Amino acid sequence: MLEEVDMIKIATDFSAYPAGRDDNDGPFNGSRFRSDILVPRLKSAIASGRKLVVSLDGVRSFGSSFLEESFGGLVRLGFSKNELTEHLQITATAVGSSRYVEAILRYIARATV
Repeated sequence: MLEEVDMIKIATDFSAYPAGRDDNDGPFNGSRFRSDILVPRLKSAIASGRKLVVSLDGVRSFGSSFLEESFGGLVRLGFSKNELTEHLQITATAVGSSRYVEAILRYIARATV
C-alpha cells in the first residue's frame, strides 16, 4: 500500500486558467502541463512508490482538450493504466467539479498507445 503522497495543485503550480491542447492554444496548454509538470512528478512518484495527487481546486473550468491531452496523453507516452491507477489520484472539492475528475478518468480509460 502506498503511504506517501506528492501533490500538484494545477491552479498554483501551473495556471488558474489552463486551456487548450498544445502551444498553438496558448502557453498554459495540456501538452505543456503534461510534459513540464505532470510527467516528471509522476515518474518520481512511481520510482519512489508514492501516489501523486493532482488537485483541480482553484481552477474555474477545464476544457476537454486540456484534460484529454494532459491525462489521456500519459497513456500515449507509455504509462500503463495500472501505473496510473496505482500512482495517480485526481481530487476536486468544489461543487460541480466532480465532472472534471470523471472526465479525466474517462480519458485515461479510453486512451490508446
